[in-house]
Amino acid sequence: MDLAGIRTSMYAQADWSPDQSPEAIARVNSFINRAYNQLSLEAPFLFFEDKLRVATEPDVVSLSTNDRLGMVTNTGLPSNAEDPWTFVTTYTKTTADADTAAYTATWKTDRSWDGRIIEFELADGTLLRNQIRTIWYDSSSDRWRLTVVHPFNKDEHGTAAVKWSIYTEAYGFPDDIIKMRSMRLFNNTQQYPLDVLGQDEAEQRSLVGPRAQVAAGIPRIAFRREHFQLEGPGLAPKVFPYGVTAWKGPEKPGEFEYVVTYAWGKRDAEFRLPGLPKWDSYAGQWSNTGQTIALAPNEEAARNRVREPRYESAPSPASEKVETPYIELQLGDGKFPLGYAGIGLTVPNIEYVLGFLTEHPTGSPTGARVSQHQSGIHIRIYRRRLRDLEDLTGTYGAMEFASKGITGPSAFADNKQKFYLLAEMRADELNKGRFIDNGEYIPDRSRPLRDVHGYQQYGLYPRPDARYEIDIRCVRRPQELKDERDVPTLHAEAINVLITRAMSYLYESMGNLNASQLMVIRYQDELMTLAKRYGDMRPSAVPVIRRMSRARYSARSRDNYRKWYKS
Repeated sequence: MDLAGIRTSMYAQADWSPDQSPEAIARVNSFINRAYNQLSLEAPFLFFEDKLRVATEPDVVSLSTNDRLGMVTNTGLPSNAEDPWTFVTTYTKTTADADTAAYTATWKTDRSWDGRIIEFELADGTLLRNQIRTIWYDSSSDRWRLTVVHPFNKDEHGTAAVKWSIYTEAYGFPDDIIKMRSMRLFNNTQQYPLDVLGQDEAEQRSLVGPRAQVAAGIPRIAFRREHFQLEGPGLAPKVFPYGVTAWKGPEKPGEFEYVVTYAWGKRDAEFRLPGLPKWDSYAGQWSNTGQTIALAPNEEAARNRVREPRYESAPSPASEKVETPYIELQLGDGKFPLGYAGIGLTVPNIEYVLGFLTEHPTGSPTGARVSQHQSGIHIRIYRRRLRDLEDLTGTYGAMEFASKGITGPSAFADNKQKFYLLAEMRADELNKGRFIDNGEYIPDRSRPLRDVHGYQQYGLYPRPDARYEIDIRCVRRPQELKDERDVPTLHAEAINVLITRAMSYLYESMGNLNASQLMVIRYQDELMTLAKRYGDMRPSAVPVIRRMSRARYSARSRDNYRKWYKS
């Protein structure tokens, strides 16, 4: 049963005829989604399990005494001093390629190291931890550069080049996980479940600490670490008709809304989003070589989106509704024909807010920081199609890229009124924080917008000494039911308990507390019945051994961590 059917059942049970007013629909939908989320917490066994794949990230360390990082001097600023946020390799890429045993030549500029921990080792052995904003390759100097989250205390520690190591202290579960059932190592030589320890016990056993004091190897134990949340945008993107660019297609013109999120870093390259980014593009990977991103639809914004971010923020408010404008186009050949134009989108200037886009346009010196554009924060754009445009007679011939599936005015695009991932970009002075939607991008139907509340992270022991894949069997938070045709990811027999729980909220809003309490009691009874059916997949005739559990702790124990009697 879809969202519309659930709502109709609630109207019938309440003997209520609100004439399908928009306000009544919005309120009842909110009750349904509240009940849906509550059900996922109280009865996760009614939801279908997912299996997710994650990959570990091995440590990377300085290879020799010459493999160092030093602070960059801001020659473009009046102060002309070392920038405590920006570091550079003391050697060139050419030198590293010629001697890979003495110099690190594997600096990742594909954003996969963004967000990882970097540890500086001073001459006296002092270790200072920081976090990488982003890494890029500067072709003009033939060196790798990186920015960090916290400024280096150069007044205290000096400006000499330092040894370094890069590692991942904690890995993030997917943002929508609500119950982890198991974690299993997937390796070509060993496959086994990871034991899960409490974080207090992990700290007591010294499974976390300085990297040199924690054993390295194949992970066997997982334990909870801190929660991380990336702050999101507070304003909606601005939309406007962009007559300089025609609507090229093959996407059909229509009426749209847009939202944006902030993204930091990228997850493993093997786990890419399945949706095609652009009709003529492939799932390549974007590499940060210090370049700016052009205004028009381009390969950078397409390839940047195909990998899931390490961290993503909550979404911005939705933009105003905008219809593909039919106006006089200002094309480059000097002609001004009538046609459908692209839609311009101005995103929040997070790059400036973080201090990485502050170049003075006039004066000498110009005031350009060497870390310009390198905040590490990129902007993901989601689009919702509200409706197709119907009167398209004679306009498809003017579209540069036409799809065989939507070549006539009576054709329509398969559409749910949801926000789907469209592109990912970075604000800079070349694109002026603008993105032009002209129909070339294909929205990724496999990646709808999610309401991200942060990431629960976990640690691994031993610390991974190589890349290992881990399968996570879990229950994920259900996505909000928005479109009328959305169907809950529940067993069909559980729809009635969802309706009962939503009815308790509806009666409560009406002030009918007795009916609301009756619905709660009925909900609990129905939940007990479903627990007998779906609580365990084994038939009732099969005996199930329920073992005792005992809590114990020994600081010097040498037992197997995965014994069944340990709690």
